[in-house]
Amino acid sequence: MSQRGYWGIGIIAIIVASGVGYAIAKAQDVPPKPTTNIGPQSFTKYAMNSHNNAVYETANVKNWTANWTFTAKEPLQQASIANGIVYISGDGGNLAYRHNDLIYAVDAQTGQKLWTTQLNNMSMTTPVVAHGMVFVGSGTQGFNPKEQALVNHLHTRHIIRGTGPNAIYALNSLTGQVIWKYNTPGENMPTFVYHQGTLYVANGNGKVYAFNAKSGTLLWTVNIGSYVSMSSPVLDGHFLYISGAHPYALYAVNIQTHRIQWKTPVPAVFAGSDDCSLALWHHRLFLEGTAGTWHHPRSVLFAFDSQDGRLLWKRRLGGGLLPTNIEVSAPVVDHGTVFIGSPITHKEYAFNARTGHLDWSFKAAAPIAESPAIFDHHLFVGDTMGMFYVLNSTTGKEIAARYLAGAFAADYPLIVGKTLYQPNQNGQMLAIPLTTLMDSNKNAFVSLAVPSGALGADILQGEKIFMSPALSSRALTCNSCHVDQGTTTTYARGHIIPTLIGAASAFPLVRNGHVRTLDGQINHCIAAMGGNRLSSSSRTMKYLNLYLHWLSSGFSDHLTPSTAHQTITGGCN
Repeated sequence: MSQRGYWGIGIIAIIVASGVGYAIAKAQDVPPKPTTNIGPQSFTKYAMNSHNNAVYETANVKNWTANWTFTAKEPLQQASIANGIVYISGDGGNLAYRHNDLIYAVDAQTGQKLWTTQLNNMSMTTPVVAHGMVFVGSGTQGFNPKEQALVNHLHTRHIIRGTGPNAIYALNSLTGQVIWKYNTPGENMPTFVYHQGTLYVANGNGKVYAFNAKSGTLLWTVNIGSYVSMSSPVLDGHFLYISGAHPYALYAVNIQTHRIQWKTPVPAVFAGSDDCSLALWHHRLFLEGTAGTWHHPRSVLFAFDSQDGRLLWKRRLGGGLLPTNIEVSAPVVDHGTVFIGSPITHKEYAFNARTGHLDWSFKAAAPIAESPAIFDHHLFVGDTMGMFYVLNSTTGKEIAARYLAGAFAADYPLIVGKTLYQPNQNGQMLAIPLTTLMDSNKNAFVSLAVPSGALGADILQGEKIFMSPALSSRALTCNSCHVDQGTTTTYARGHIIPTLIGAASAFPLVRNGHVRTLDGQINHCIAAMGGNRLSSSSRTMKYLNLYLHWLSSGFSDHLTPSTAHQTITGGCN
């Protein structure tokens, strides 16, 4: 049994500057250099490309794997990678705790922290990386009392979103030192777009900004009138496309004339579309919105013509309960298919991008606010409960699902070679080999030590039986449902299958007025596999008992060497 990851250790370089211009503060320590230059040289927008499919695959990274866990003291989301460094935004959300609201730079190979820089507020932007600089924004999703009173009136115009300080930052990509900073009236939660030396920003002030990326000089602004929550713009040719709220509309801004080329309403929505980062494919813009009412909401997917703003088609994904956080999934387009998740229906969908025809849908265990990543005919996505799924991207069939211990927000998995990088709301940044996510026979999660001597030998014998098809008439094993040797919570065929870590300590238990023993539960599972029930005195039952109690050691169970089969005559109690 091997441990899954380790804590990154590094030297902290926190440089905080104020105002516009070059910071004069110097780093207190020189941050360590990354151990590799793996990944792209730049990361210029949300999810790296206009399709929102954050997959980087070249000959140099074809077999790239990394396996580590970095842990912060605040929720993490929106990761990017460039030149061997993973950049992550800290969604701390308050200024009372001094460790919150950081931007993190982590070694892509080892998970070692290279540097952190504290912002003046929480950050929900993907760190944009280009020419030795990292561009991030700060600001909250709240409203001041005056603005809050207007939010529920859909026809109200010119609302400003974002409380507390809000700013646009340019950081040194190797040290985290602040190069320039620009304060704004509204939040800066959408990810920026970098193109040919210019940084484009849409924010909660209802404006589009263009900056000289190197110096921070403001070049021009366009007032669109709609505030933008987390909907990251997409650039195509001379046009920057933005989705805003109050009014809920889609805009095309000409970056040469600095004028609105066209504006079109997003019909019937009252939320969501201003949080949805746009996907662009073959002159089609895709976004998701929430229509209906607060009590009867439904998710809707829209396709617009990017040349004139015409609505090409829309598809109702379905209704359900409205989550507390109604951030929606951003569409991802791959080979003519648009993939989208719904926080209301708890489903992932695949539609024909041209016609809007539904190809398939998959029901998850919880709301899906995350965007998927599509790679090698597989779809990778997490839900807000912390379940992570691998699906066949052509059929929607579930390949694997497991619990990764942290909710996945309006975010995306980032795939480089054969490694998936994923932040979560528990403050973890995960680097996981794709084979680990898809291989239910490979244990990469448990960190329990196997005792030495006879006890350890009997535990391993129990594990061998657990993994063997000998108990089943259908070539199944205990591991067929309870994957990773029973150490991981999974989701299969519409049901959550819990981890067996700690499970034995719950027995005996009373269910529906009947006492159920651990032996009885084992036989219940064996019968479900088409196998023959075991006697409590059989050696096989004793070994299975011992293995399951070992998985519960550290809970209310305490194993001792005398528990080993060679030294006892009865089952493990």
